[in-house]
Amino acid sequence: MNDSVPPSDNAALPTMSLRCVAGWSLFSAIALYLAFPPVGLWPLAWIATFGWLAIVRAYRLPRRAGLTLYASGAIFWLALLYGVGNSHWATRLFGWPTLCAYLAVYTPLFVFTCRTAVHRFKIPLVIAAPICWVGWEFVRAHFATGFAVGLLGHTQAAQLPLIQISNLIGAYGVSFVVLAVAAALVDAGVIDRWIRPQTTQPSMRYRIAMLATIVVALAATLGYGWNQLSIPAARSSQTLTAALVQGSIDTSFEDPTQGERTFEQYVKLTDEVTRDRDDLDIILWPETTMGNNALIVVDEDVEVPPGLTMTTEEYRERLVRYRDDYLAMLDVFANRRWRAPLLLGTSTLRYGRQGMQVYNSALYVPLDQAPQLRYDKTHPVMFGEYVPLGDLFPWLYQLTPMGGGLTPGAGPVAIDVGDRVRLVPCICFENTVPHLVRRHAAVAADPTKTEILVTLTNDGWFWGSSVLDLHLICAQFRSAELRKPMLIAANTGFSAWIDRSGRLLDVGPRQQTEVMVVDIPLDTAPPTIYQRFGDLFAGTWGIAVLVLLGINLICPWLRKRKTSSSGGADPQ
Repeated sequence: MNDSVPPSDNAALPTMSLRCVAGWSLFSAIALYLAFPPVGLWPLAWIATFGWLAIVRAYRLPRRAGLTLYASGAIFWLALLYGVGNSHWATRLFGWPTLCAYLAVYTPLFVFTCRTAVHRFKIPLVIAAPICWVGWEFVRAHFATGFAVGLLGHTQAAQLPLIQISNLIGAYGVSFVVLAVAAALVDAGVIDRWIRPQTTQPSMRYRIAMLATIVVALAATLGYGWNQLSIPAARSSQTLTAALVQGSIDTSFEDPTQGERTFEQYVKLTDEVTRDRDDLDIILWPETTMGNNALIVVDEDVEVPPGLTMTTEEYRERLVRYRDDYLAMLDVFANRRWRAPLLLGTSTLRYGRQGMQVYNSALYVPLDQAPQLRYDKTHPVMFGEYVPLGDLFPWLYQLTPMGGGLTPGAGPVAIDVGDRVRLVPCICFENTVPHLVRRHAAVAADPTKTEILVTLTNDGWFWGSSVLDLHLICAQFRSAELRKPMLIAANTGFSAWIDRSGRLLDVGPRQQTEVMVVDIPLDTAPPTIYQRFGDLFAGTWGIAVLVLLGINLICPWLRKRKTSSSGGADPQ
């Protein structure tokens, strides 16, 4: 898989040294890491891929180039996602390195499929590179439930005019532009003097064409962005007043008092914010902040677990009594103590013939004992809430802090607050998955209401690390893609109010408590192109890279079979 040049020309072509491959790979890994938080040198993203692109342009690669590329990808992901392992020894020892080991595969996949496009099919680097990069980003966002944190375009979250193209083609579009600019510069020969052996020097005419490509790509992207930012929001005298309650208790599985302390902290913070005001339209608590309290759902076919000496009816009565006590407590909070509707992050325990199933839920508690609504998280986090192959090998869950894992919910839920507001909730890392949030918004769409994206998340898992920043960036892109505001209630931070352009209007502190009261203007907006058509752009390139990968794997096998049948030597 190290060579994508046709075999007839391969032998006479110069080979890039392994030292050069290692040096350029390390340059790209370090530069790209520095472009993300916590360092945040976003301009570096425009040149960070130079190293991997230089390897794509090389005529031939040494035998261990693939392993070297993989190592550079591993270095990048291990550094970027270091905070993932902060909450539990098993996550640090198994989850974090396993996740990064998987993600590192995409670095050599990008390089080798791009080499196939450039050398075998003679597609210019400025076209092949962004297509392959975005194609693999799309595959990564879908494979094994998907992981879409750390897209190249995420480095540009603060550049609002640049990220507005997300409402056309998603966050992948920003990655496409950044990679296209980098590829045009590399194809124009700006780094050739530092590459050994050098490739054929581009003509002056070709250099000018590449520079013109950069100017056109940036002008079109920024022009569209400035136009979108200049569109005024529909003016309305009405607002939704929301209280985003942010406690700060880092996740620790060795502390048996944590659940109770968390619940008490959130009750105290909510007491303080409601003491002197009665104009709150809704109060939001983050994910799983109800402590040891859980919503109970009892099926008709519930069975007594082995070891309990009671009848089925007694067991059912005990569960129903616990459920009623829980709901009575919420009714007191909403209708008597705080006098405002609640959207709370809670665990839901469902008891039935299959035993107990655990759901991660957002529970809406309206006033006047109106019917409650519950959204159950549909996208469990890999290595946190589910383990790949865990259904086949249940013992794997014993290595994680989540026990038996979470049961996915049935699908999106729309929550109406009054007559003019519709909330579209998601939980935890669900807002990092673009197609999932888009699907939620499409199902909940109502052009007569102000649609607000909501995220309830417990980021105490990451102990204040830069994973909090990466999570917030994903939320900015979801707002920009769908042109809908987002409210985030996050334990330990960052709670936030994001406008429909992805602009951070208000952000809570890191690892500190705060209650943010925000007033969201009520206006309506038509669905964006991205909401209507989804990932047609990125999905096309996802199919393309899989085809290129197939060609990369099949052609050497066909050549080897042909050589064996003819009795000749393998030319490679």
